[in-house]
Amino acid sequence: MSARREMITHPDAGAILDIDPQEISQFVERCLQEHGRILAEQREDVRKDAPETAVTIVNIPGHPAVCVKEFRTRGRLHALKSLFRRTQGRRTFVNGSKLLDAGVGAALPLALVRDRWFGAVETEWVVMEHLADSVELDRYLAKRIEAEWSTDERRSLALALGRFIGTLHGRGIYHADLKTCNVLVYDGAEKERGRESPSRRARFSLLDYDDVSFSALVNDRRKVKNLTQLFLSTPIAVRAADRLRFLREYALHAGTNRKDRKVMARRVLRQAAGRPILYVGLQGDVVEEWERGA
Repeated sequence: MSARREMITHPDAGAILDIDPQEISQFVERCLQEHGRILAEQREDVRKDAPETAVTIVNIPGHPAVCVKEFRTRGRLHALKSLFRRTQGRRTFVNGSKLLDAGVGAALPLALVRDRWFGAVETEWVVMEHLADSVELDRYLAKRIEAEWSTDERRSLALALGRFIGTLHGRGIYHADLKTCNVLVYDGAEKERGRESPSRRARFSLLDYDDVSFSALVNDRRKVKNLTQLFLSTPIAVRAADRLRFLREYALHAGTNRKDRKVMARRVLRQAAGRPILYVGLQGDVVEEWERGA
């Protein structure tokens, strides 16, 4: 038989899903079936539906919600490449666990399912935890800006994000597509009689971590690339003072001295010059133009 399906599960999947380890395979297959139905019916649980990838949130009664990410087939010529290198699904499954082991926030990949053709991987699905109380950083920023967040909130978020990104680079962790849409934020706001309390403690997690690599250090070129990606996906309404506050905190945790920090800031501005700021706001995609020195 030329086509077959294989499944790899994480050792902690049973505990997280609160099911017997012997039942995980059956649960995962139900998730994939529901994932297909959600996409076919274009329900609100669709998070992404693009030619190469699709993401849905799947709710199976009696179990925690999970996120299903599908890496769609791109033809058998592309599939043959899987015989010589790690696929996106495999990288996602491995990197999620490595990030968590390194103390970095990420949704735990619970299972990897692969359809093979003569040994080559055609289609993959990763079933992972759904971090239900978190939201993409660009949407979170748009929400807080609209709510006219306080000076203390702005400062606190800038410092917390600086610590997070600086710690990533300080530990040799590099995300090739570190835009605000690929950073999840949970601010810990307590719900009190239908209102959010003023107490917020932001925690961050990474998305799309098949693009993450681990090494002894992150070189300056990659650091500047990541900082530029964040700069160009952060709403203009985030003030220059808070961007600088973020950079100072980042440098502290990335092990960058004051002189190199200034050089890095200038390089980021040069790379960002003339390019639009792109992010997802409360009403969809937003494009903003900024003027250097404004």
